[in-house]
Amino acid sequence: MDGVIADSEPIHYEADRRAMAAHGVEFTYEDKKVNYIGRTVRGTMFELSEAHGIPDPETVLQARQDLFKELIATELQLRDGVRELLIQLSDRGLPCALVTSGDRWYIDNVFERFDLTQFFVGMITVDDVSGHKPLPDPYLAGAKLLGVSPKTCLAVEDSTAGVVSAKAAGMYCIAAPSEMTLDADLSAADMRVESFQELDPTRLDRLFGTK
Repeated sequence: MDGVIADSEPIHYEADRRAMAAHGVEFTYEDKKVNYIGRTVRGTMFELSEAHGIPDPETVLQARQDLFKELIATELQLRDGVRELLIQLSDRGLPCALVTSGDRWYIDNVFERFDLTQFFVGMITVDDVSGHKPLPDPYLAGAKLLGVSPKTCLAVEDSTAGVVSAKAAGMYCIAAPSEMTLDADLSAADMRVESFQELDPTRLDRLFGTK
């Protein structure tokens, strides 16, 4: 979802930054880029709270989520080209599942607002697995949801943690970095594209063996 479907990483950062600032902690853009892209929100808030001696991480998490809800209501947009790519996949009869570190309420919100449910068989969110990216658990669950072997799946990721997760699950992985992850280590991916326009119908057909 974040950084692939939705151009949301800067919004996540702003919510994190404001939540930490409320406790006198400076949380930098670079720190977010290097250490927390692709991680769960809960894990991020709890880790930061522990590192800075904030005694009630659950309260920090709730305040952060309230900030995030306010921001996505006015600022969230889909990433350029993603709807066109989903249409092409749908036209070729290729089933898709969403595998994300995000919360289900957030995914439901985005899917409803941008009419995305039609393109997905289902979703694996942070609530559906006990192990999270970079562990393979989310992508293994995604393959199970689709009813196929992970080796027959292609994952599209924008973060180091996501790429590592997909590859650990045995999937082919395309790195499609967002603005915030342009400098991330995505070297474990099988292929890198700078925009979804690079995944035109001809290239999709070669990758998937479809016509």
